[in-house]
Amino acid sequence: MRKLHVAAAQLHSGGGPDDVLKRAEKLIQAAVIQGTEIILFSEAALQGFDYALNAEMLQEISIEKDHAYCQNVSVLASEYGLTILMGFFEKDGDVYYNSQLVARPDSPRELQRKHLLTPTEINAGIIPGPEKRTIFSFNDVQTAIVICADGGIKNLDATMRAQGIAYTFCPTGGGGNIKDMLKQVDLKTDEGRNRYCKNRPKVFKKEAIIKDGRLPFCSSNALGPVGKETCHQGHCMIVDSNLVMRAQIPGTIVLEHMQDQVITAELLFD
Repeated sequence: MRKLHVAAAQLHSGGGPDDVLKRAEKLIQAAVIQGTEIILFSEAALQGFDYALNAEMLQEISIEKDHAYCQNVSVLASEYGLTILMGFFEKDGDVYYNSQLVARPDSPRELQRKHLLTPTEINAGIIPGPEKRTIFSFNDVQTAIVICADGGIKNLDATMRAQGIAYTFCPTGGGGNIKDMLKQVDLKTDEGRNRYCKNRPKVFKKEAIIKDGRLPFCSSNALGPVGKETCHQGHCMIVDSNLVMRAQIPGTIVLEHMQDQVITAELLFD
């Protein structure tokens, strides 16, 4: 029986890389205490997510995979003895990608680049990464990274199964409109409570077993404001090889409830 202990980390989008890394380390520490071997952070987590993405901003924040900030992620991986999957906007020469950094404790940094891009990403100048998933093996479990919209790649699950992939890590953005957010005080009103209850099913799965036929997964959504109009609502899930929901952080539209959190689960594979 193969085992894999995974964690999904939810980081608030505020702050740049220095602040992100400080807060990420706290979640890593909490996850390691529980035995975590791999921790997943959301799409574009490293640079923070509290800005409107355009060409000028992309050029300002994008970094190479050997940049000091990425090296710092590797240092954390080595120090705490786990693999860190951290989203970031990558600069490679004159081109830009939406990438997920794979920092193992004792190996060179690796990447998975996003293939299916949003109109905003395309307009900013990001180019598609490969459609085929890179295989990342942990404890003899073949895994892959599916970044947000890449879940819409045609026949993706069948293709990954043919590759021998048994588990997926899904870093995402999430979305949400800032005008739909609530404040804590709004929950004291009938209107606010009704809005909260109506939104809850969008960011929380009540099902005990996920029955959509997909590969099992660990997902981490971005959380907090993006520019002036968007506000990611968060939501993390860990689903095991039987598609049983093992752990979950509900997303939220309450601004004061948007906080750094982490969940973990030990998964078993035949």
